[in-house]
Amino acid sequence: MSRTSKALRNYQYELDSEISASVVQQSISDTDSVKRIQSAKDDLAELFKKVESVRERAIQTEQTITEMTADIKRLDSTKKNLTLSMTALKRLQMLTTAYEQLRGLSSSRQYRECAQLLQAVIQLMAHFKSYRSIDQIATLSRNVADLQREMLEQVCEDFEVTFAKGEIAQRRVMLAEACSVMDALGDNARSRLITWYCNTQLREYRQVFRGNEEAGSLDNISRRYSWFKRMLKTYDDDHAAMFPPYWRVNEILANAFCEGTREDFRGILSRAARKADGLSLDVDLLLSCLQETLDFEQTLEKRFSNTVCLSTIALTLLFLNFRSLVLRWILWPRAMINHQSLAKLSLKHSNLT
Repeated sequence: MSRTSKALRNYQYELDSEISASVVQQSISDTDSVKRIQSAKDDLAELFKKVESVRERAIQTEQTITEMTADIKRLDSTKKNLTLSMTALKRLQMLTTAYEQLRGLSSSRQYRECAQLLQAVIQLMAHFKSYRSIDQIATLSRNVADLQREMLEQVCEDFEVTFAKGEIAQRRVMLAEACSVMDALGDNARSRLITWYCNTQLREYRQVFRGNEEAGSLDNISRRYSWFKRMLKTYDDDHAAMFPPYWRVNEILANAFCEGTREDFRGILSRAARKADGLSLDVDLLLSCLQETLDFEQTLEKRFSNTVCLSTIALTLLFLNFRSLVLRWILWPRAMINHQSLAKLSLKHSNLT
């Protein structure tokens, strides 16, 4: 019994020793765990500090880049404005110089150089439309416009004086160069010169055939067409070299002649038709006039066959004026009209048109 009790006490003692050792070991382990946890917390705190530092540096870098980008944009804008300013100043200098040169060339009537320089001045002036609120630019713009008007009037005056004095042969080259100036001045200037030329060339025709009832009668219709054929020959021989071919001055002249002649005949036929209701008209004369008109129209068709000719339109209306009056005569039993002749003339006209 004593041995068993002793053995149990020894076993108890060993267990107590083991339990104490385990408790001590566990206490030591808990302390290490606490230390490790604390160390981990310290490491996390340090990591958070580093992350925050990195974030702050990233924000600062972004702000720096934004500021640099803004500075670069301002520099680019400044550079662009400076380039535009330098270009504008250079163009303004070129415009001022070209304007002064143009005035000198215009006064000396060096029209070939004027035409080239005028185109440059007009193109340069277009760049300053948005700057006309500036007094200097506005003044220069008015000066350029005044010079353009002066050149227009000067060229027109040169043409008028040359034709009045009959010095076309001596000044043909100068007038041809002056046409280049009119081209540079634009469509209105060119149209004004062409209109003046046509009116000048047709002035004598209008005076002769409108101012004289006998000359303007149907009996003299062939004289009208002969006169204009001579006019076209004069244009070809003396005037064609002055005008650029693409102006088609001869075609415009022919159209003006045909329109004027059409109006003349309309008045003549209208007045004649009111006299005894047209019974006093000579049918043979009407047919002869109709034939003369068709022949003249054919002549113009051949001459302007390669262009868009407006003259045939005017002449077609002229032909219709004749035909309408002749057809009225067909309805009168007392009128002796050769129907076959009229049919042939109508067929010929339809073939021509």
